[in-house]
Amino acid sequence: MRDPGGHRERNALQAVRRALRASSPEAALWWTAQAYRAAPTHPAVRALVRRIRRRYPNARGHRPIHWFRIALAGYALLTLSALIVILYGLRLRNPLEPPATVDPSVAIAVSEETGMSETRWGEEPAPEIATPSPALASPTPTATLVPPTPTAHASPAASPTRRPVPTATPRPRPTASPTLMPGPPFPGRWILVDLSDQELIAYEGETPILRTKVSTGRARTPTVVGVFRIYLKLQSRTMRGPDYHLPNVPYVMYFYKGYALHGTYWHNNFGRPMSHGCVNLPTPIAAQLYQWADIGTPVVVQP
Repeated sequence: MRDPGGHRERNALQAVRRALRASSPEAALWWTAQAYRAAPTHPAVRALVRRIRRRYPNARGHRPIHWFRIALAGYALLTLSALIVILYGLRLRNPLEPPATVDPSVAIAVSEETGMSETRWGEEPAPEIATPSPALASPTPTATLVPPTPTAHASPAASPTRRPVPTATPRPRPTASPTLMPGPPFPGRWILVDLSDQELIAYEGETPILRTKVSTGRARTPTVVGVFRIYLKLQSRTMRGPDYHLPNVPYVMYFYKGYALHGTYWHNNFGRPMSHGCVNLPTPIAAQLYQWADIGTPVVVQP
């Protein structure tokens, strides 16, 4: 049988080694987040999180950029463009294509031994006198021109024009995608969720207003990491999943897809990961935060 726990720990330790060897604060923070997603409770991962946070307190992580692959792709694109230009300039033709034939409607000049005779449009050819020639056994044929017949061109008929029909433009709906914003602290109200300490802090600028212990996602269902905004608030909500059914969950504040801050009445084990990805709050604290935070309040989730 496979050991999913051991596989996640190996991935987490590999991410820890890459974070320690990272060449920039952003890459180190990115690998630290990958290690935390794989094994948030592993001692080495928690030690790495504390070390990276002390070393780079204001860094924001992103995936390392592979400049060699980008340069190789650019070189291949330039080579392909040059090949296309060369082929277009040569204008390759088929060598087996037959030569172009002469249009019979062009005037033909017939040269004779006695002089030059030319046939023009609108004139009848002059009668020719056949003279015997000892060198030719058959008479020489002469070419005559047939005047072209005029063709009638159909005039374009006026077609009715269609008037554009106005269509209703759908109104944009609030989405739960992350918003690119500057790093904390923010000038107004914002919320910080610390996954390592299992703690939530509400800030007014740089001043902490509220601090409480929370329960975030477990190892199999971790809480997302990043900078988000509250996009929907509900007084209560029934939450269902494969292995749970929770009616009337109070003070729900969604900040990314199905992830939300909400009150909790089914356990008091705050300070330890207990949820399926949401941030569990004590119900009285959730009520205060529900009244304090508005739609659009930034939510920063850090490992």
